[in-house]
Amino acid sequence: MTKFFSYETGTDGVAILTFDRPDKEMNILSEDVLRELNDRLDQFAGDLDAKGMVITSGKDGQFIVGADITEIQRLKTEAEAANGAAMLQALFSKIARLPKPVVAAINGTCLGGGLEMSLACSWRVANANPKTKMGLPEIQLGLLPGAGGTQRLPRLVGIQAGLDMVLTGKRVDGARALKIGLIDACVPDRMMLDVARQFALKGMRPAGYRATPVSFSQRMTALALESNPLGRRFIGKKARQMVMKQTKGFYPAAFKAIESVIEGFDLPISKGLELEAKLFGSLVPTRESKSLIHLFHATTAIKKHVYKDAGKEKFSSRKINSVGVVGAGFMGAGIATVCADKGIRVLLSDPSPESLGRALGQAASFFGKKLKRRRIKKFEMDQRLAHISPGMSPTGFNRCDIVIEAVFEDVNLKRKILAQLESQNIHDDWIFASNTSALPIHEIAAESNHPERVLGMHFFSPVEKMPLLEIVITEKTAPWAVARAFELGNEMNKQIIIVKDGPGFYTTRALAFFLAEASLILSEGAKIETIDGALTGFGFPVGPITLIDEVGIDVGTHVLETMDKAFPDRMKAPPGLDVVKSSGRLGRKNGKGFYLYEKGEKQGPDPEIYKFLDPKSASSANATPDEIAMRCVLVFVNESARCLEEGILPSAYEGDVGAVFGLGFPPFLGGPFRYVDHVGVGVVVEKLRELEAIHGSRFKPAKILMDHAEGKKLFFPDEG
Repeated sequence: MTKFFSYETGTDGVAILTFDRPDKEMNILSEDVLRELNDRLDQFAGDLDAKGMVITSGKDGQFIVGADITEIQRLKTEAEAANGAAMLQALFSKIARLPKPVVAAINGTCLGGGLEMSLACSWRVANANPKTKMGLPEIQLGLLPGAGGTQRLPRLVGIQAGLDMVLTGKRVDGARALKIGLIDACVPDRMMLDVARQFALKGMRPAGYRATPVSFSQRMTALALESNPLGRRFIGKKARQMVMKQTKGFYPAAFKAIESVIEGFDLPISKGLELEAKLFGSLVPTRESKSLIHLFHATTAIKKHVYKDAGKEKFSSRKINSVGVVGAGFMGAGIATVCADKGIRVLLSDPSPESLGRALGQAASFFGKKLKRRRIKKFEMDQRLAHISPGMSPTGFNRCDIVIEAVFEDVNLKRKILAQLESQNIHDDWIFASNTSALPIHEIAAESNHPERVLGMHFFSPVEKMPLLEIVITEKTAPWAVARAFELGNEMNKQIIIVKDGPGFYTTRALAFFLAEASLILSEGAKIETIDGALTGFGFPVGPITLIDEVGIDVGTHVLETMDKAFPDRMKAPPGLDVVKSSGRLGRKNGKGFYLYEKGEKQGPDPEIYKFLDPKSASSANATPDEIAMRCVLVFVNESARCLEEGILPSAYEGDVGAVFGLGFPPFLGGPFRYVDHVGVGVVVEKLRELEAIHGSRFKPAKILMDHAEGKKLFFPDEG
C-alpha cells in the first residue's frame, strides 16, 4: 500500500512519480520513505510502457527539504553513520544507473538529500518561483553532504562552484542554478511538468552536456585550475586557508568537505562515494555536529510556542501592515529598515530632522548594497524606501498595528512616550513594544492604561545583521499581543526567544555578568589582548573587551550599573570603568576606547587605559587563557542557569538560542546548557565551587545546576 508516492504513466510514455507525505507538513526523506522510493524505482524499471520518469512533489512550494535529522541522530558510531550514508548513496546511484531517463521537476525548496537525489537524475527542471531554492545545508549541521553531493555536484557545475555551495550551505534560485549548470531549464510553474516530460523523452543525458553556454574566461579558468591535479590542489589549499580564517579551525566539517570534493574528484564516482561516506561517518558523532543539530532542534521547538493559538483566534489570517517606530537613532533606523525590506509600512518619528535624515540615509545605504549585489532591482529599492514615512511627531501612530519605541534607556522618557501615544484614541488591537536592553518592562508599563498590550522587543545591533529578537513579557501581557509581536519578528526574519520580564531579561543579564568578569580580570592585572584572545580562543567571535568597545563604554557602564542595583549580592562592578568613561572614551563610536581606532578600524590596545584601572593587586597578571576563559564562561553559564531556575527562560532551548544567536556563544558548543551537558554538570558545579571559594558569591552554583548534578540529569536527555 502506498504511503508517500503516487505513480502514473501517461499516454506519452512518461511516468509521473509524485512525493507527498500526508503525515508531515514537509517532504522529508526517512527510512520508510526511502524504502518505498526503492520499490517505485523497481516499478518504473519494469514498466514497459514508461520511456522516462518525472519525479515531482505534491506539496506547493516545496520539493524535498532533506533527510530526517532525528534518524541521523540515532547513528551513534562512525561505522553506523558511514553505512547509513552508503545505503542512501546506493539508492540514488540506482537512479543514476537506470537505463531510462529520470527528470527531477523541482517545484519548490530542494535541500540536502532532496538536491542529492536530483543530482542523480538525468535531467533537472525547476520552476521560476522565488520560493524555489536549491542548496546543500549539511555544513550548518556540522556535517557534509553524504548522499553523493560532494561527488556529483562538482562534476556537474565545476569544483569552485560546487565547493562554494557545499562550504557555505547557500541556496540558489532557479535563475542562478541555470547559470551555473545545476539545472537544465528554469520555466514558469504552469509549464514545469510539460517541460519535464519533454526532457524525459529526450533520452539519457549526453556526456558533458550543459544547458547554458560557458564563457571563454570560465573555460580558461577550468583549464588552468580544475582540469589538472596541480590546479585542483591549489583550489583545495586556498579553500582550506579561507575556512581556517573564517572558522579558526573550530568546525571540522568544512575541512572534511574540502577533502571529499578535491580528493574525490580524481577518483571514479564509486570510489568518491566511498570516501564521502567515510568522511560523513567521521563527523556524525562529533561534539560540533551534535551541538549544531541541537541548535536546529532548539530553533524548531521555539517556533512551536504556546501563544500561536491566541494570535490565530484574534487575528485569523490578518497580516501586520504597519509599524510605528519612535526614535530614529541607530537602532530605530535599523528596525524601520528591516520592516520596510519585508514590505511593511513604517511610520518613523523623531523630533530631530538630522536624526531622521541619518535614518533614511542608513536605509538607503542598506538597500543600495543589496542593489549593488543584484539582490534587488532599482524599482524594488525605491519601493522599499517609500515604505518609510518620516515625521517629527508620532502622528498616525494610533492606527499602526505595533509601535516600537527605540529611544534612550530612560524609564521616565519611555513612560512619557507610552502615555502620549495611548492618549491618541488607539484601536483595540494596538500594541506598544519597548526596544530596551535592560529596563524592566513592568516599570515602563506601570502607568499604562493598557498594560496587557505592553511588551519588550529587544533587538540586537546592528538590527539589519543580528538575527536574534528577544520578546519580553510581563505578568499582564496578553497572549494575543505576544503572538502578534512574534508574527512581526517572523516577518522580519528574526530568530525569536520569548522570556519573562526582569532586570536585563535573559540576554543582557547573562552578558552583563560575562563582561563584568572580563573587566574584573582586567582590573586584576591581565592585559586587554590576553583577555580577548582567551575568549576568541574558546570560540567567541570577538573578545569581551572588544565587545565593550563595540557596544559603547557609556552603554556598557549603564547596563552594569543597572545589574549591580538588581543583583547587589553577586554582581561585582569592575573598578575603573567609570573612570575610563569619564576620560571621554566611548569605544568605537568616538574612535576612543580600550582599543585605538584609525578611520573606524580597530588597531592595538590603548596602553593609556592601564593608568585608569590602577589595579589593587596583580592576581590575574599571569592568568592562563584557560583560566580567564573559564571564569568568564562559567559566570555566564551560572547566570543563564539562574534565569532558567527563576522562570525568566521558559526552557533551556531559549537559553541556548539566545546565547548563540544574540551573544556570540560558540555554536559548535551548542549554547550554555548544551555545553553543561557536554562537559558534565558535576564537573561544572565542582569548578564553580572552586571559583566561589576564590572570587565570591557570583560563582555560587545555581540550585538547578546542583540539583542536576545530584540527580545526574541532563538538560537535553533526548539528545544524549
